[in-house]
Amino acid sequence: MSTGAGRRRDRPVRAETVARAALALVNSDGLDSLTMRRLATSLDVQLPTIYRLFGSKRALLDEMSETLLAAVPERIAAPGDGVDWRESAASLARGLRAVLLEQRDGARIVGGSYAAKRPTLTLVETALAVMHEAGFPAATAIWANTTLFCYVLGEVLEQQGSTGDERELLTEAVRGGEFPRLAAVPAELLLDFDARFEFGLNIVLTGLHAAVQR
Repeated sequence: MSTGAGRRRDRPVRAETVARAALALVNSDGLDSLTMRRLATSLDVQLPTIYRLFGSKRALLDEMSETLLAAVPERIAAPGDGVDWRESAASLARGLRAVLLEQRDGARIVGGSYAAKRPTLTLVETALAVMHEAGFPAATAIWANTTLFCYVLGEVLEQQGSTGDERELLTEAVRGGEFPRLAAVPAELLLDFDARFEFGLNIVLTGLHAAVQR
């Protein structure tokens, strides 16, 4: 008769299932708490089962990134005739931001991942189509997209790193009058992540438009 450990060891598990379980663990306790051993325990499988699917934690993070990016296309408004490319690019940026914000530490998971699987390639292909429509040649369309992508990542990383105590800390830091310009700005403006995202997105798209016009 096989033991319980044997049954766990032999139970098949898919890479997508493991990635989703890892994302759930991150949602619960944060990315820094994620270990391969804890993941195996949560799935009731032996640790070697995880390593047969993912040879390293980096490989696991890449699969987690792919899982997140696979959800972006459904958040993007479908382009139509006469739709300005900037509207399409803004929709893409907002869709990516929404997906990252829905996952705890989403920006940390996706940032630095260079996995070349279907979800990433599909998203890049969609983004390149937008930039080609804008008039960017192939050689620079990819840079236009990385500019937009890195802007979204940076803003989400900043927002997800917020603890909620920043307003009080900033107010206290400028109280002495040494930084009058900073003190004159309400701290709430710095922490209004939706408004500042839209402001920065408009600047990025305006800059890209000016670049392609040149």
